[in-house]
Amino acid sequence: MEFLAVKPCKYDAYEAVPKGKVSLNLDECERKLSSKGYEVLANPKVMLVVKKGVEITVYPHGRLLMHPVKERAEAEKLAKELYGALGR
Repeated sequence: MEFLAVKPCKYDAYEAVPKGKVSLNLDECERKLSSKGYEVLANPKVMLVVKKGVEITVYPHGRLLMHPVKERAEAEKLAKELYGALGR
């Protein structure tokens, strides 16, 4: 998965925006991520998951918000792992 942007968002958080159009069914994402060791905390209109102590908010259009993350390389790695767990 390639990202249009992996950039800081406030203090100790990063966002990842996929390059190209993405549409995620969050209920399907919840099943897949739960089976890969992510802890799903909420899934109303956005989904909040936790992996390795990092909270990741997953938006239906593919944007990810990761906290606490202080380095771009770590954010990109986490984003790629999450999309890998989704089979993308």
